[in-house]
Amino acid sequence: MPESPLSDLAGRTVVVTRASHQASSLATALREHGATVVVAPAIAVVPPLDGGQPLDDALLRLEQYSWVAFTSSNAVAATFARADRRGVRRRFARIRTAAVGPSTAARVEAEINRPVTLVPERHDAAGLAGAFPEPRADDWCFVPQSAQARPELVDGLRARGWNVDAVSAYRIVTPTLSDHLVADVSGADAVVFASPSAVRGHMSQIGSDAVTGQVVCIGSTTAAACAEADLRVAAVAARPTDDGLVEAVVAAAHR
Repeated sequence: MPESPLSDLAGRTVVVTRASHQASSLATALREHGATVVVAPAIAVVPPLDGGQPLDDALLRLEQYSWVAFTSSNAVAATFARADRRGVRRRFARIRTAAVGPSTAARVEAEINRPVTLVPERHDAAGLAGAFPEPRADDWCFVPQSAQARPELVDGLRARGWNVDAVSAYRIVTPTLSDHLVADVSGADAVVFASPSAVRGHMSQIGSDAVTGQVVCIGSTTAAACAEADLRVAAVAARPTDDGLVEAVVAAAHR
């Protein structure tokens, strides 16, 4: 008898490395397909070391920007939390918005209650920079980002003539895993990475030699981080969403 679509991961243990506040939806989706899920956060999102003052300053002069560009849901959450604290959320009403992919776009749209202006076909920072329109002389783009953000978006926009104001909205740290959790992770059939920072965090937690299961990534940038860490990638999600990740895990498991 063919395996049910909702049990196609039965008997397999899958590690989810997202931050604890972001792991539940993916973990639930994997369990619905029969997987045993180990949530082992490789990253935690905390305020930037500068205390958030540069972010406050940018939000207070938001009308000066033509665009705001988001490369992660964490940046969206941190930016709008700070905007609410400063009472300036309404200033996003007229600014054009760009998001690196559909998941980030959905988070932006939930915050501003209108469609995002730009989502690139290629869902990474370089693709977002390349999808921007040509700037006018007085155009400025506001980029709230991780303190450890890669330079592709900012450098790409500046290379095309954009004025860019990039500020740290948050930073990533690596939590410590319990010995019991490390043991569960080490024996898993698959591990899922949704960001380069999760790859680096996971490696520092358990070491590359302890990753024995199939590696599944949300996109090409994360896959590149795995290659840098000498991890062989079994599958990359066709779409940078929870459903895309689950499909990639299933495909890797039955390949």
